[in-house]
Amino acid sequence: MYKILAVDDAKDTLLLLEFDLSAEGYQVVTTDAADSALRLLEKEHFDLILLDMYMPGITGIAALEVIKKKEALQHIPVIMLSAADGEDEIVSALELGADDYVTKPYIAKVLLARIATSLRLMEKNRELEMLATTDFLTGINNRGRFYELASKAFTESVRQTSELVLAMFDIDLFKLVNDNYGHETGDKVLLEYTQLMAKVFREHDILGRLGGEEFAVCFPHTAIGEAINACERFRLCLEQHAIMPEKQEQETLFVTVSIGIASTGIASSGLEDLIRRADLGLYQAKNTGRNKIIDADKLQEMNETQESLIDYIDTVNDEKTVAKVPQAQELPGIDQKIGLGNVLGDESLFKEILVMFYQDHHEDKEKLQSALSAKDNVTTKHLAHTLKGVASSIGAMSLFERAKALDNAISGGDKDQYQLLFEEVAAELIRVMAGIEQELAEQLHDVSS
Repeated sequence: MYKILAVDDAKDTLLLLEFDLSAEGYQVVTTDAADSALRLLEKEHFDLILLDMYMPGITGIAALEVIKKKEALQHIPVIMLSAADGEDEIVSALELGADDYVTKPYIAKVLLARIATSLRLMEKNRELEMLATTDFLTGINNRGRFYELASKAFTESVRQTSELVLAMFDIDLFKLVNDNYGHETGDKVLLEYTQLMAKVFREHDILGRLGGEEFAVCFPHTAIGEAINACERFRLCLEQHAIMPEKQEQETLFVTVSIGIASTGIASSGLEDLIRRADLGLYQAKNTGRNKIIDADKLQEMNETQESLIDYIDTVNDEKTVAKVPQAQELPGIDQKIGLGNVLGDESLFKEILVMFYQDHHEDKEKLQSALSAKDNVTTKHLAHTLKGVASSIGAMSLFERAKALDNAISGGDKDQYQLLFEEVAAELIRVMAGIEQELAEQLHDVSS
């Protein structure tokens, strides 16, 4: 049943409105002043407002202006009532956001028809907004809506100097679920995964599906420890959650999740920086065994501690006129501080990982081009997604960002961007590979021979 607020200073008009609308099945609340109407709107939900244009005190036009400026109220359709039919006043009301107007004394059939039309339009707008902001499969916020809500929460946390946490989630080995059980079961996994998220996390936490098996949660007004505890509860619940495949003959399925988490406890330049740090934690979790949470704040603190220690050693050596500790040469496209930090400063292990990266991915440019030419989006996404993860593990952050952009474009079906984004990935991949070839030529030769 729709609930309508009728506002008019003429009590006889209010009585008629209540009678006619109630007879049509609407729930009606009446008031004879705009200020009391505004108070009611703050406390109760209404589906439509009938608002007299001319009233003593706060006029209907002034009340309309207030309503349309409030984010929580501006979606409610408003039909203006007026005993006069002055064009200027009607135009002013429509320009302020009124949906329609009816002259008084009103004709019941005409008013009821206009109310029905306004309510139908409101429902259509709600459906369109839902389609534009909701992930079609899981029903939670899609990528765009998540970024919009998380950006507002980040801005609010800065204004109130309160802590905010962001966590990135990736279902482990999800491609194998689709390959071994089929896409119907894959969709069922995503649905049950999302339902579990909704049960574990709080109502005011912001949930979003960023694409494929990637999800995110923004925790407003939350300390990092609280968010880690919540994520751990979810990780354990998911680990123990049995999923029945679509085909009866297939065995019960269990999935796990890797999580990266970052907070504004460490200074962030904006939401994108927070997401980038959480992403680094996520890929550290994926690359060190999966089914775990990595606190990116601690990774950053560790990197900063290592950098401070090197600076200290350099200073001491300067004072003793001793040669400085030799530093690894910079590789094009690779931030060695991040790469070394991912392996706890083990330089020999880092070089081994670079060799493995070269062996596994030096043909990715050709593979991506071939998949794009064949319009094989599954293979293209798999290559971009994998490259994104390994790029972050070696500190190739520019390559990471470009591969991530291509991965996201494929998830969002933005076909016009595929070739352009591929070219950016290819150019950066060539730069990184050339640097590794130059720096580690001897190791690469040993491995190949």
